[in-house]
Amino acid sequence: MCHKQGIPGSQQRLCSVMGESPPIALTAADLRDRQGAWAKLLGSGLVDRDRVAGGIRLHAASGAAALIEPIDLERECCASIQFAVTSDPIAGEADVLLTAEGEGEAVLAGMFVAG
Repeated sequence: MCHKQGIPGSQQRLCSVMGESPPIALTAADLRDRQGAWAKLLGSGLVDRDRVAGGIRLHAASGAAALIEPIDLERECCASIQFAVTSDPIAGEADVLLTAEGEGEAVLAGMFVAG
């Protein structure tokens, strides 16, 4: 299943790169809400975003739940993306490594950006 939610302008690109057709799972209003939530989170300064080999890394130095909750929603629908989540519940930190093969790496580099 391809990426079906949350990333402005990326659904069609990731699906076409991964050779999958986009599923219809969210209403337009739900998709706008998800995109807005990601833009707000990434614009808040709570999450750092770095490009890494194969994709991107998101890091929350505090308030890990603010990152883990939306990542769990994305993970439910994005079989083409590999998610590696590490967290330290005592420190409240979390790291999420999102990777994809082939052209998917470049697509990920343009995803999960502040609005």
